[in-house]
Amino acid sequence: MAKHLKKSIINLNTGGGIVKKQLSMTFGDDRILSEIKEKYPDRELGVYKALNQTGKLMMLDYSGEKSIFHAPVLYDVLGHGGTDKWDSFISFSAMDLNFDQQKVFDARINRLISNGLPEGMHSLYSLNYHKDISQRIILATWDSYRDFEVWKNGSHEFIPKEYRNSPSFFSHEAYYTPVEKKV
Repeated sequence: MAKHLKKSIINLNTGGGIVKKQLSMTFGDDRILSEIKEKYPDRELGVYKALNQTGKLMMLDYSGEKSIFHAPVLYDVLGHGGTDKWDSFISFSAMDLNFDQQKVFDARINRLISNGLPEGMHSLYSLNYHKDISQRIILATWDSYRDFEVWKNGSHEFIPKEYRNSPSFFSHEAYYTPVEKKV
C-alpha cells in the first residue's frame, strides 16, 4: 500500500534571491574536502567543524543545485526565511514527526518565518530528509551558539513542550562552525 504524503509547509523566501530546492552535505577529513573544493571552485561550498566532535568535518553545498558528492546526505527545502550567512554558526535540529505533529510543526515554522526571525538568527531552512517527509530538519545560521541557546531554551516556538515530553518523540541536534581558511 503506497503512502500518500502531503507537504503542508508554505515555501517562503523573505531573503531575496532564488529559492533553493535542495541542500546537500558530505563528511570527511580535510584532505578529501579540500580536493572537492579544488575540483569545484565555482560551487557554493562551506566546510564546517562539529562543535561536539573533534576532527569531524562537514561540507555543505548550499548552491541548491544537483549534488556533486559521491555519498551525499540530501535534504529537500520546504521553506526558507531570512538572509543566509554561511560563514557563521550553524545549527541542525532533526526530528521524526508523525502526520499530526508535522501540521503543528509546519504552522509554527511558517509563523516564525512570517513574523521575523529571532535576534541573532540570520536565516532558517525547513527541510526534510530527501523523499522522507516525516524526517524534518531545521537548519539555521546564527551570530553565535549563545544566541541559538538563548532562543532554544527560552522559546517553545520551535519544539512544542508536549513533543519534548513524549516518549515517542525523537530529536537530534548538531552544531557547526566554519573551518578557518588556510593562509
